[in-house]
Amino acid sequence: MRQHHLIESPVIFNAEEHSYTLNGQSLQGVTPIIAWLFPETYRGIPKEVLAAAACHGKMIHEKAELADSMGIVDDPIIESYMALQKEAGCKTLVSEYLVSDEHRIASAIDKVMDNGDLWDIKATSKVHVNNVTMQLSIYAWLYERQNVNVKAGRLFCCWLPKEQYGKPKLIECSRVPSEVCAEVVEIWANGGDVLNARALIGQYLDVSTEIEMSDEVKAMVEELVAVKKSLNQLERREAEIKDTLLSMMRESGERKIANDMIQITRKESYERVGLNVETLKKENPEIFEKYKKVSVVKESLTYKVL
Repeated sequence: MRQHHLIESPVIFNAEEHSYTLNGQSLQGVTPIIAWLFPETYRGIPKEVLAAAACHGKMIHEKAELADSMGIVDDPIIESYMALQKEAGCKTLVSEYLVSDEHRIASAIDKVMDNGDLWDIKATSKVHVNNVTMQLSIYAWLYERQNVNVKAGRLFCCWLPKEQYGKPKLIECSRVPSEVCAEVVEIWANGGDVLNARALIGQYLDVSTEIEMSDEVKAMVEELVAVKKSLNQLERREAEIKDTLLSMMRESGERKIANDMIQITRKESYERVGLNVETLKKENPEIFEKYKKVSVVKESLTYKVL
């Protein structure tokens, strides 16, 4: 087990108000950033349901901390929590470890394990992977920023749901790079466009879920959908006409038909030889490197009409 002396943050946390201050200046938590990035997560869920879930989550966090600090295990869910630690081969080093950039944001990492891994406990009915991945990635960035020359280990969501929702488990999260996290926080702090932030994290997370659109963007999107549907209809009709003409020309033996509007040529079938690039790269990397041709593909936009 690799243990480190962790630097204590100068930020003051007020548990009753759930507020962070540094030298009299208020700092924001990480939760508002996650809510800004993924506004669709709890959309449409009644406030009383969310409040009850938050209360249950708070209780599970408190029981987990009692189990870690005092060995008190009085709940089957907490028994599972301790079993997950045993299976992972680690123990809690610090609970609620406060980290901050000492400028804009501060938050507490649920668990820093004695092997350097960071855990975030979720007691929700399901895990929102994007949310917890981004949350833990920001934590890891702040953790390493605060503890120079110390690297965060792996990132885990420790899911401790009620029995009807599933079995407790550890879910490893792929880390979003620190520089990306820093840029996302910068966009959020300066009131920037969330679409820009989502574009940054798009190569690391699936952020294709629906988000709020401006009226201008919504109008263009609706037009794009209409155009695509029209194109699909035209392409289907084009294929039908080509198939019919091909059959007619094949039966008549015609190779070419034309008038003052169009020229149509019937091509015979033939074999096309291709190269399995992935197999070549794997089995003959030197040949692949010698003959590969690199070209720049310009920036583009892709979409799918549902």
